[in-house]
Amino acid sequence: MDGGIAAVAIGGAGLLTGSLTRTFGRDEPAAPKESAAPVSTAPTAAAPAVAAASVPVGGSAQVKDPATGDAVYIVQPKAGQYCAFSAVCTHSGCAVDAPKNGQLYCPCHGSRFDAATGAVVNGPAVKPLSKYAVTKDGDQLTLGPQQS
Repeated sequence: MDGGIAAVAIGGAGLLTGSLTRTFGRDEPAAPKESAAPVSTAPTAAAPAVAAASVPVGGSAQVKDPATGDAVYIVQPKAGQYCAFSAVCTHSGCAVDAPKNGQLYCPCHGSRFDAATGAVVNGPAVKPLSKYAVTKDGDQLTLGPQQS
């Protein structure tokens, strides 16, 4: 009987740990505000941009997806080649670490993703990281829309 209680306690601790790490690096959506004022038709927030010099070859810069608030890494896997990937692991939604040695690592369950393609290198994740367009204008890199 004591073994069953211990198993339930350990399982509950695992669920709590997973729920605490799930939102690491992610913004919580703001609750909608109630207002009698008319809905604004002002343009949405500008796309996040960083200086190209802040993204070294093999390195990254972190920005936020303006639509979701989730972290996104803009990376330069090869000189002059820029791309961006969601920092949200496709396995259970944990935040992956910044690229190191050509891979993004999820500290929750050990999934690894290729920093040049977003492809799964090592599971338990089976789907690649979401990819975003990146445009370079002069010395600025601007995050584009999420690609399918």
